[in-house]
Amino acid sequence: MSDTAVRTLDDVELPAPGVWEIDPGHTEVGFIGRHFGLTKVRGRFTGVSGFAVIADDPADSSLTVTIDMASVNSGDQARDDHLRSEDFFDVGNHPTASFVARGVDRSGSSAVLVGDLELVGMSRPVTLDVDYLGYAADPWGNDRASFSAS
Repeated sequence: MSDTAVRTLDDVELPAPGVWEIDPGHTEVGFIGRHFGLTKVRGRFTGVSGFAVIADDPADSSLTVTIDMASVNSGDQARDDHLRSEDFFDVGNHPTASFVARGVDRSGSSAVLVGDLELVGMSRPVTLDVDYLGYAADPWGNDRASFSAS
């Protein structure tokens, strides 16, 4: 990390170059699925770890995220157990999923990340729209950068 936690690039405040670790206590990966193709079921994974490497040139930045698939929570224990089973996430054989960004296209404080999501042993390309929400120092003096992706 540099001496300062933020920098200004093209008149936009952005995180300073360096490695920014994901804060598992303040991070979640959410999803919306269709139950029988009808009702929406919302859920989340609370076991999320990883890091962003912010490069001098934002286009050279990267993101690596690991998701603990057993941490799925949809608000219904029976459904969560079924999601962990071989029918869906097969947590016994595939305990984690991962996303690795392989391309960044920044515009202001937003970016498009193109990467690969590996889930249940299969890899698929995924594009995420990302917004940088800002920076704050927490009460213990740690630097925190906040992002949202969909």
